[in-house]
Amino acid sequence: MSSSGITFQPVDRIEGQIAVPGDKSISHRALIFSAIASGVSRIEHLLVADDTMSSVRCLRMLGAVIEMEGSTAVIKGSGIDGFKEPDDVMDAGNSGTTARIMLGLLSTQGFFSVLTGDESLRTRPMKRMTIPLAAMGSALDGREHANYLPISVRGGRLKGIDYKMPVPSAQVKTGLIVASMNARGTMTITEPVGTRDHTERMLKAGGVDLKTSERTIRLACSQKPLPINMSIPGDFSSAAFFIGAGIIARHSDVLVTNVGINPGRTGMLDVLKGMGASVDIMNARYEAGEPVADIHVTASKLHGITVEDKRTIVSAIDELPLIAVLAAYAQGRTVVRNAEELRVKESDRIKAVVEGLNHLGVRARDLGDGFQVEGGRVMGGRVSSYGDHRIAMAFAVSSVSSEKETSIDDFGAVSISFPEFMNIFDRVRGV
Repeated sequence: MSSSGITFQPVDRIEGQIAVPGDKSISHRALIFSAIASGVSRIEHLLVADDTMSSVRCLRMLGAVIEMEGSTAVIKGSGIDGFKEPDDVMDAGNSGTTARIMLGLLSTQGFFSVLTGDESLRTRPMKRMTIPLAAMGSALDGREHANYLPISVRGGRLKGIDYKMPVPSAQVKTGLIVASMNARGTMTITEPVGTRDHTERMLKAGGVDLKTSERTIRLACSQKPLPINMSIPGDFSSAAFFIGAGIIARHSDVLVTNVGINPGRTGMLDVLKGMGASVDIMNARYEAGEPVADIHVTASKLHGITVEDKRTIVSAIDELPLIAVLAAYAQGRTVVRNAEELRVKESDRIKAVVEGLNHLGVRARDLGDGFQVEGGRVMGGRVSSYGDHRIAMAFAVSSVSSEKETSIDDFGAVSISFPEFMNIFDRVRGV
């Protein structure tokens, strides 16, 4: 294997009991909220990957003291007023979560800062974040009226607003809640569709008084979270690749333990149920306010379905490329609509998955806001990841029962979210 590409051979069996690294979304939030808190926090089973280390790097540039030992982080927070002006441009790397939440944090500070990212992140829209922050009183500037990084920020004491989000985004919601922590008044955020609620759960556990309904969050401004001590559950989005591999394998028996099953993240399970997959949720429990379970899968005969419910799309948004791959093994046609948000991820994921499936001998079509896949056989072939970690791993899964080998360009992108992917994937494939 090289950082640029890798070739996978089909296998006869997928099996094993595995654990996946800590949840990426929760890891980002735990790091940032701990830095805002006054006191010492200890985070265990933190995801150590390029994306989360972008948050660590930015927080350290603001003066946060973060000590890492393996997947454990000890953060010495000095409160939201304890940050210092960075002496260089801050770099969020490829992490949209880092960028959007950090824009909220930087807007609370009276000093000047500039935030940028890598080539991919500099093409992702930021007006969904900068428009409400400007309404709260922050001064932001950047390309196309602060729609694209690099963005300069000069914040200060903001004011709470009543904001109706035009696009569902847990990143934007979280960034605005962070901005409220050095504001006056009351903050109300209404989502068009409910999104993952890791932020609300973590802050409530940390003593912040949030009032939540199905789509609205309301809180008094200037609240500060308490230090955090938690072990982060396994990332559902990482577990999803092994769930998918077990479902399409010729023979399989896979158990993924200690996986977070936050309902805002697990729309894929509803989709799989609709496609006829054999998926069992076992040992369901709560850890640090988050629902956790073990997930058992066996080989399944899938059939195509239509997925267009917006709530399901939002809660399965990161897994939709993988669902497209699984649909290639299903009997009949699978259609996914209302998923235009895939266009502005680390790549244009609709384009990437449709082109990739076509190269693998699968009939797939771009529908503008989604895709259509005709299932049956996957021949194998050569595809591009477009430098997108989720595209790379989805096509690795496609190789499990393909007719011939599958080669994936730029496979090194998996380090963004899941550096251990190949070790676990090789183990369950028996190679």
